[in-house]
Amino acid sequence: MAAWPGLARPCLCLALLCALGSGAWAQSAPPTPQQIDDGRQVYEEFCMTCHGRDMVAPGVVIPDLRKFSKDDFPRFRTAVLDGKPPAMPGWRDKLGNEDVILLWAYVRGGP
Repeated sequence: MAAWPGLARPCLCLALLCALGSGAWAQSAPPTPQQIDDGRQVYEEFCMTCHGRDMVAPGVVIPDLRKFSKDDFPRFRTAVLDGKPPAMPGWRDKLGNEDVILLWAYVRGGP
């Protein structure tokens, strides 16, 4: 490191940005009340029609999100963005990574 003084800080920042961008922190850090509330708003706009109020699905065909594995963010992210044919549409064109992370916070810490 002596050859490039100060390089450690930019490398650490880059690593942190990569982790945040991928949602890696979403798997380990408990969601804050604000993240849960923001996630609830995204959920109500995009998910509630099918997955039900407070994640209580109105039928037996739609998965109960309260039982979704709380340590499988990659699977959750893929399902939200790419959909689960034939019934669930992909939301990639309407939701960004931040929205998915907020939804994950709601699923992990909501009702």
